[in-house]
Amino acid sequence: MPTFTKLLLLTLKLTLTQLLVSPVAPHAINPSSPPKLERSLPEKLVVAYQSWSECDDKVLDAVRSGVNVVIWFATNLESAYDGSALMAGGPNRTCVQEKIEALEELGYGRDKVTHLISVGGWDASHPDTSNTAEEYFEAFEKFSDGLYDGLDWDLEGNDSLTSQLNYFSKECLLLMGDLSQLLHDAGYIVSMAPPESYLDIQTTEFSKYVNLTYPSDDWNTTPPFQYHGHNTYALPLAMHPDAFDFINFQIYETKSHASYNTTILGTAQVDYLVDYINMLLHTPLNVNFETDEDFLSLGLQTIDIADKIVVGFIANGGVGGPITAANATKAYQQVEELGEGNIRGWFYWCLADDGDVMLPGVLSSVF
Repeated sequence: MPTFTKLLLLTLKLTLTQLLVSPVAPHAINPSSPPKLERSLPEKLVVAYQSWSECDDKVLDAVRSGVNVVIWFATNLESAYDGSALMAGGPNRTCVQEKIEALEELGYGRDKVTHLISVGGWDASHPDTSNTAEEYFEAFEKFSDGLYDGLDWDLEGNDSLTSQLNYFSKECLLLMGDLSQLLHDAGYIVSMAPPESYLDIQTTEFSKYVNLTYPSDDWNTTPPFQYHGHNTYALPLAMHPDAFDFINFQIYETKSHASYNTTILGTAQVDYLVDYINMLLHTPLNVNFETDEDFLSLGLQTIDIADKIVVGFIANGGVGGPITAANATKAYQQVEELGEGNIRGWFYWCLADDGDVMLPGVLSSVF
């Protein structure tokens, strides 16, 4: 056998051996393999949440009025009877499929409308962390089976102050980040919907608890308001900054900065929202993890969110919570006139509460 041929065979043998025995980094997906699918988002987003297990023709009207991301609500990450990973709950699958097909017939296919499934909700269980992110990735693919374009995180607290669900465990936060990365790397869309205090640009504090007291002494309540967080959602963002496509900021959170400024201090809604949007766009999100025993090694992290910002409202008859949709569009226009960038879009909770389907048209009018 010629020397050259022997060298070539030896090289191939060594390469094959290395591939077989070399360790693979945790959660790594072979970079030479194309993603399983390539989901994409519109440049500007109008996101609408369905209510709990809701599925009806209102989604058709909302999309025709301007919604281009529908977040169906909501599932949980659980263990099956045999201990395997399971996604459970959510709206009736057949109904969701029928509505997506109806939208396609109306000209609103996957190229125009993104459909996500949310995990969590207020009072809902946090994920069972006895299963791994890889196992939940497989559970998501089985649950979705092509129906959903990705996943939205909406884990929150619980009405009972002493509930364990007012605490985000280390394992839960790591799972959120790891699973999001796996989904992102496979081509899915991933979003999160933190209540304002769960991702708060106005503080560097971090806590895994979300039953803290509202930080302002000026807002006197008896008993004190104790459903406040300190940047809980910053942890998966800090560890997986590229895994999340957009962030839905719930500025309608009870006792939010938005509500405090517009109702207690009397700041005009447009003025407040202009300042808030500019703060989100141009103020670094700095979070200090040094006070947490599980994540202190992360130190002070600066998280870039400028291209992920979606600001949210509560429908409640169309008023939009502490900021109305009409005032939101005025604020957007003022920010736009400054020419220094703008938010990615708007979202609202929820389709069921927007009786006249007013919000999509108002919110999309500025795009």
